[in-house]
Amino acid sequence: MRLSVWMCSADTYEVCHVATNMPATQSSVYVDPWGSYPASYAVDGSHKTSFSDLSCAASNWETNPWLTVDLSIPLTITRVLFTNRGDAGM
Repeated sequence: MRLSVWMCSADTYEVCHVATNMPATQSSVYVDPWGSYPASYAVDGSHKTSFSDLSCAASNWETNPWLTVDLSIPLTITRVLFTNRGDAGM
């Protein structure tokens, strides 16, 4: 199965934004004629969900795409919220 990671940093319900502006990486970076969509877009604090706003992280179509965020200290994470694109994202 081939999937793609399409995530935006809009997080309406998150209480503690521990990942905001932390170092992030992803399995690959999708690039199109309008720009590239690196992992840093997933943690930039933006609440925009439109791909055209260059506010969504996106990987290439691949098997087992991933995204990591370095929180720099050990934490107990009780909830992770991902918001999909608001403009017909897959």
